[in-house]
Amino acid sequence: SISIEGTDDSAVVAVRIEESPIKPVWAFGGPIKRVGRTNQRLSRSEAQRLTEMTSGRTWDALPCKGFNLKDLDNASIQYFLQKAELPKTSVAKLLKNLSLETAEKCFSYAAVLLFGKNPQQFFPEAQVKCARFQGNNSVKFLDEKTFNGNLISQLENALAFVARNTQEEIRITGKAARETIPEYPTEAVREAVINAICHRDYSSVGTVQIRIYDNCMEVWNPGMLPHDFHIETLYKKHPSRPHNPKIAQALYRARLIEHWGTGTLRILDACRERGIRLKLTMEDGQFKVLLLKKRQRTLQNKVTEKVTEKVTEKVTEKVTEKVTEKVTENQRKIIGNISQNPHITIGKLAQIVGISERKIKENISKLKGNGLLRRIGPDKGGQWLVIRNAK
Repeated sequence: SISIEGTDDSAVVAVRIEESPIKPVWAFGGPIKRVGRTNQRLSRSEAQRLTEMTSGRTWDALPCKGFNLKDLDNASIQYFLQKAELPKTSVAKLLKNLSLETAEKCFSYAAVLLFGKNPQQFFPEAQVKCARFQGNNSVKFLDEKTFNGNLISQLENALAFVARNTQEEIRITGKAARETIPEYPTEAVREAVINAICHRDYSSVGTVQIRIYDNCMEVWNPGMLPHDFHIETLYKKHPSRPHNPKIAQALYRARLIEHWGTGTLRILDACRERGIRLKLTMEDGQFKVLLLKKRQRTLQNKVTEKVTEKVTEKVTEKVTEKVTEKVTENQRKIIGNISQNPHITIGKLAQIVGISERKIKENISKLKGNGLLRRIGPDKGGQWLVIRNAK
């Protein structure tokens, strides 16, 4: 309101501005807050927290203008119903039950990310980037994929990428089926990836990233912890405080997450059982989950220490001590040479072993089928891995 106060010879114009019930207030091109007599610019996370506190709506509940019924992917909706073990129902009823429509009669951001044909049309950064690197740094790629689509398809594609680019230990137990043990605990990997997709800050620039190295695996997602949480909070019992409650509710209905805030504790337990060290960090606006393997000599390193420039019978014997499944003489030579040089070519193996390239490929196929050998990365630029600790 504007009023004139005072006498005629000393009147002043008084301008009174009521406090805005919806915060933050935007001025001069950004969100600001009043501190004493000064205006201070808010960070993105502070602005979002104030918006959620005063409007009662989180980011994933906001309306996505321009997204229509035709933009929904019916196949994804049917797949969700199957995962959630729900009977077939209309799209309108499902979205209503999941509270994915807004008061403005629009589809929410959560509906777009969960069931859109092309969510990246509206949210280009809603991606999962996966990479397998050679060694322990991010210099040389052995495999790399970027997954678009809705969140559930991103989850399944990302988990398949991890399975394809990590090793398995095979144990012969005497039973009909061999026991396979993944390089990283399956539950820990799954929880880390689901949490990154579900709880990331979709309003910020950046993508979910999964980085696989020789010595560890890292899962990154953009976003900050709740303002009253610290990293230490996640190592003990804590309440569930989802950053995107609409998305979390849908994933809960699909039986992909729970609502008890035990995700990081399950990762911790799974890692502890396998001797994997778990490290949680916040760096540069990124929440990171690191699964760190124990330092150990792999089968490849053990063999390398024993070989000379030529693969001798001693090398074959050392490899055979570790690989107890029945293999032919030519297959022992193939394993020995690959242990010495993971980048060796089919042609070079044929020259050393003294058989045709076709026979080399047949033997490699058998070794892979028996779980003794794996190819990491593409045909060109990738490498061979002898499965370690085969027992």
